[in-house]
Amino acid sequence: MEINDLIWRLFLILLPGVVSTLMLRYITTNKKYTIFEFIIYSATMGMGTIVMMELFYSLYSIIISIFSAKYFLTWGLNLSIWDNLLDGEKSLNKLELFFLYILAIPMGFLWGFLITKKIIIKIFQRLKLTNRYGDNDVWSFFLTSPSTDWVLLRDKREKLTYFGKVSVYSDSTEIREILLQDVIVYTTDTWEELYKSDAVYLELNNFDFTIESPKSIENEDNNN
Repeated sequence: MEINDLIWRLFLILLPGVVSTLMLRYITTNKKYTIFEFIIYSATMGMGTIVMMELFYSLYSIIISIFSAKYFLTWGLNLSIWDNLLDGEKSLNKLELFFLYILAIPMGFLWGFLITKKIIIKIFQRLKLTNRYGDNDVWSFFLTSPSTDWVLLRDKREKLTYFGKVSVYSDSTEIREILLQDVIVYTTDTWEELYKSDAVYLELNNFDFTIESPKSIENEDNNN
């Protein structure tokens, strides 16, 4: 097999990993990937998609062999893709490639769900294998928390405090962006109400702001 042919086969086979990585990127709040990170994630998720498809095919073969006397179960790898990687005489199975590309989409969403809900981290925490809360910084961790809804955002430079409901916010970048709804603006020093607004967009520089999650009136009433 020529080197160019091998590279082309690897590209076609690992392309589902690119699809999964794009799906993952769109539904998580992770920072932008470098080219190296994108290649590594794509290759890893591409191989993961192939392994998952192999498991599905093996399970299908076991079920068919149980209910059909004409079908004899043989142990080993079932997908021809494993042979295609190093066998230059065999062409790629187009049907397998098609299903790989289809499977790559839900695989990306599945990994995105596991990362967003921090399922894997929570499992590791229960097993006492880590104390980390995830790959995101505290900005993303705080704003994605189910308990974070209404916030007090204090602008230290302008000495203003914005009380509003978190609508959307940016990823963890050097300049943070946030959109608040149903906003009341106060002076930080005297707590004087200045005005109300349906929505306020804020571009926040590091060290110029703080965000608080106020104790709800409902919780205070329950405690009393």
